[in-house]
Amino acid sequence: MSRVPWSDEEERLHIVGKDTQEERPVPARTLRRRNELMWGLWPPVPLADQVHDVVHLDGIHLHRQAVVLIAIAGGHVIGWYVARRETGAAWSCLMSRIAPPLAVVCDGGGGLLKALRDRWPDTAVQRCLFHVCMNITELTGVRPRLEAGKRLRRVAVALSRVHDADSAAAWMASYNQWERDFAGFLGEKSEYRDGTVADQHARLVKARRMIRRRIKEGHLFTFLRPPEGCSTPIPPTNNLIESWNAGIRDMLRRHRGLGLLRRIKAICWWCHSRTEHPETAAWLVRNAITDQRIEELYRHAWESSPQGAWETYGIPARYGTGIDWNEFHTTTRYPNTTD
Repeated sequence: MSRVPWSDEEERLHIVGKDTQEERPVPARTLRRRNELMWGLWPPVPLADQVHDVVHLDGIHLHRQAVVLIAIAGGHVIGWYVARRETGAAWSCLMSRIAPPLAVVCDGGGGLLKALRDRWPDTAVQRCLFHVCMNITELTGVRPRLEAGKRLRRVAVALSRVHDADSAAAWMASYNQWERDFAGFLGEKSEYRDGTVADQHARLVKARRMIRRRIKEGHLFTFLRPPEGCSTPIPPTNNLIESWNAGIRDMLRRHRGLGLLRRIKAICWWCHSRTEHPETAAWLVRNAITDQRIEELYRHAWESSPQGAWETYGIPARYGTGIDWNEFHTTTRYPNTTD
């Protein structure tokens, strides 16, 4: 049994604190030695079997190399999942360990809505109004030149300020008025030399299409009509989890220079330290998954695949398991196997 090298909770999780390595009261080499075992372990993801009123979902991206999906409820982290990209399958893996809540607040991107329909079909969805406002601003610009863009920009800003039923009705009326006033303007077409016809104001038409889709989904004003049994107020924005993500980015900035794997582990340890009941150091040493165990699982999965069996044991792949690139790309005009 390995001796636990941590003297207290603060030293065990020093990287999730606000102090840099130079600001710690112990020498840097001693601090690295005490936390060497931590870098070889993966903190366990809790099983959230309690039904929460409101769950916040978001992902923090590590450039384009990886993303850590995080779920927060009741002031605690209730789950996280590491993935290559923000896809529906990745979100489904995160939701599989969380009991379906009454409501969820999210930005609605990266396959999240598809995962919600599959995993939590009865959960009410509240889209972050600030994200919708920023999505519209990306198409209009911060300082649009056309009158239609200026009006739509004001409509977008007003959406982020909706707080009750009256302001929601006023926003819907202002948007419908914008569509009526600029229907002919948005219908103008441009014809190119090759004969193709496209919208002359394509970005504004795209913004109109996006807003119509958001209204049709019915996820803009869920906070005004909470589901039955939901006693916790549903916020119209995802500012709560965004502030937590800001803390993660600040941690990575204070400990800049970490490789991709250690940045991912640092985020996982940050999430584990903010769960409702973090595991003790002794429990983690006995039960946490190690890097060696993960490598063994990956090696077993690779050797069980057709390509891995061929490269490892020389077992040929079965017929019909894939398409050969050479069957469709030959040096002759027609494939040799066809007439």
